[in-house]
Amino acid sequence: MSAAGRSASSPGRFKSAASSRRKDETGQAPERGATARRTKPVRITIDLTPEDYRRMRRLVGELAELADVPTLPHSQMWRAMLQQVADDPDLLHGIAERIRADRD
Repeated sequence: MSAAGRSASSPGRFKSAASSRRKDETGQAPERGATARRTKPVRITIDLTPEDYRRMRRLVGELAELADVPTLPHSQMWRAMLQQVADDPDLLHGIAERIRADRD
């Protein structure tokens, strides 16, 4: 049979993929999504206006000075801010209010 006549999602392919899944000690395949955990960092991209970029650079410079470090990677600032928001419910609600106001 030619490749054009064969479906990429044939039942045989699903059966063979299912049989090749890793099994636990009971011989059962683990629940989907429970086998692999992401360990590599996830890269994101953000578009900033020139004004916001200048503001970010100014804040990173101030943070470096306050932390008494010669340079501070932007990523370190973002990670610290994420942690701060996660740890401070009032800050989280304040940011949610700002987002609501900016959308109106």
